Amino acid sequence: MKRTTFTVLGVAAMTLIACNTETKEVKAENVQDLNKVENIAEETTIQFEEKAMEDCIAYSKILNDIKLLEAQEAQKVADSIAKAELEMKEALAKAEAARKKRENTPEALARRAKEAELWFKTNYESVVKAYNSNYEGLKVKLTTEGDIYEVSLLENGEWKKDQKLMKQLEKVEVTKDLAPGKAIAITVKNA
Repeated sequence: MKRTTFTVLGVAAMTLIACNTETKEVKAENVQDLNKVENIAEETTIQFEEKAMEDCIAYSKILNDIKLLEAQEAQKVADSIAKAELEMKEALAKAEAARKKRENTPEALARRAKEAELWFKTNYESVVKAYNSNYEGLKVKLTTEGDIYEVSLLENGEWKKDQKLMKQLEKVEVTKDLAPGKAIAITVKNA
């Protein structure tokens, strides 16, 4: 009987323990597949080529717009440069007209005539005096570069061309060139 009692007590204890304790079960959680496959729309070759062509056309339009903007900007710069050049030319023309007007005043003409007469006397007076001292006046015509092309002497109220004096004057070395810019005539009175 001892054995039966222990056995019954053992079975009762096991039942009691089994009823009061939980079993250890491995619970497997439902693992969802994380590698979901996205539904990608499959394109055909024709669709891909059409889309690529549309992208190329759009890109070309953008490039054309950029080139057009660059051309417009370059044209604006060219127009502003042309306008500035035109304004500068007009200003220079006005300045030149004003200079010519100042040069043709009686005071300026008299000053230039006096300068030319002094230049002639400085360079040629000794030759003229040695050549002929019986003249009342001397008229010398100069080219635009200041070269003598005609010499006339005033004798008895009449101007007479003198080729000999002209040849003598051509031999003289001038210390300072006269370039009046236009043909002039210098008249010198004999004192």
